[in-house]
Amino acid sequence: MIKRFIFPFILILTGCSTLKKEVIDCPKLTSPRGAAEILVNSKNNSPVYIGIRGVQTYCLKASNYIDMDVSVNIRAVRKDITKDDYAPLRLTIVSVDEKNQEFDRDELSYSQFLLRGNGIIDRRTDLSLDVPNKGKIYLGIK
Repeated sequence: MIKRFIFPFILILTGCSTLKKEVIDCPKLTSPRGAAEILVNSKNNSPVYIGIRGVQTYCLKASNYIDMDVSVNIRAVRKDITKDDYAPLRLTIVSVDEKNQEFDRDELSYSQFLLRGNGIIDRRTDLSLDVPNKGKIYLGIK
């Protein structure tokens, strides 16, 4: 009778211990040349500078890859602050393996809202992806 309860109990305990992931240092994250800042035309055809102004990362070790969460601060700067406007943007993060082959990708395309009266607008955007062990990460805007 006791054997029927001990075996499932041990099975549950060993199964739960494998669910815990280890927090580790994140791999190096870089932006290709010209991909960290751009100049775009807004919906009202005004020039808007958009750039990456800070990145925070959080990584967990999975079985054969790294689970990475990235928080990116995007800053938009404009001169014409007399009206509300929108600036188009595509934010992309890509992980590659040792042979520089794409492993995972996360993209976000949106129009950044530019509130009237504000020359500088910041927005935090969260992305996540899987990174192979010994892999690299590239982040860029377009």
